[in-house]
Amino acid sequence: MTDDVLIEVFYSETCPNCPPQKELAENYRDEEDVKVRLTDVAKNKGRAKNHGVRAVPTTVVSGPGIDQKTGFRGVMAEEKMETAIDVARGEKDPDSLENPDILEKIKNLI
Repeated sequence: MTDDVLIEVFYSETCPNCPPQKELAENYRDEEDVKVRLTDVAKNKGRAKNHGVRAVPTTVVSGPGIDQKTGFRGVMAEEKMETAIDVARGEKDPDSLENPDILEKIKNLI
């Protein structure tokens, strides 16, 4: 298991709400302990299915601070993304996510 936080955005080329979510995730690419993966659901149907993705954009955040991945549907507010990263790092309690719209919590499939 890696000590990095992974932000994975599942998107579609035809999704009008996906570009802002992809851009938000890209803002964290320069952080030393954060990896960003952009996954086109049309080209990665198996991966999307394994993560329970049924709508785009869906953002999955994982890391050493949580034992399962947590998914968020739709465009996230920057503050929620920052909180999710802090939880994934183990710096904040998962309850600090204030009961987000949880897509699904899945065992680490990376």
